[in-house]
Amino acid sequence: MDKLLLASKSPRRIEILKKYRADLITEAPSVDESVSSQLKPEELVMAIALKKAVSIIHSGHYQDTIILAADTVVYCDRIIGKPQDRDEAFSILRNLSGKTHKVFTGFAIFHSNTNKSLIDFEETDVLFEVLSDNMIENYLNTNEYTDKAGAYGIQGYGELLVNSIRGSYPNVMGLPIGKINKYLYELYQFNLLN
Repeated sequence: MDKLLLASKSPRRIEILKKYRADLITEAPSVDESVSSQLKPEELVMAIALKKAVSIIHSGHYQDTIILAADTVVYCDRIIGKPQDRDEAFSILRNLSGKTHKVFTGFAIFHSNTNKSLIDFEETDVLFEVLSDNMIENYLNTNEYTDKAGAYGIQGYGELLVNSIRGSYPNVMGLPIGKINKYLYELYQFNLLN
């Protein structure tokens, strides 16, 4: 029976997968996430997801294991990653206020025993409410913005910032689980619901 390994330390991604797989293995990949700034957002997240997956495969520690890696960015006129500090988080949220931005998650799926692998991405549109400076400050006071692309977490207090979304909700959390499950089954007859 194949095991599933998530190449991530992201609490959101772990939470999404643990709902289906209590026996989920996690290992944080040790990779340099810098890539060419010339890439489109979907190319960037797929390239980083690939780096993460390959670093786990090259460790050679796993047999009969499906390796899943992912990377997420927010895009609104430019690629927006995780804020360096509170000031940058404020600036990001002010820029996203009242606008639609895109969330891209790239993912890579490999198997330790076969050559079957896949790299793809998911894109979701998120429309923010018009945010007052006071609303942004109140949100930042929750400290939820740290370590999150776009400086917010939709699954937490950040849901108050969102007017609507078009596309996959779990994608905004960092893992388009429906699409991933479809590919897991197509590639390896592995179903998260089993």
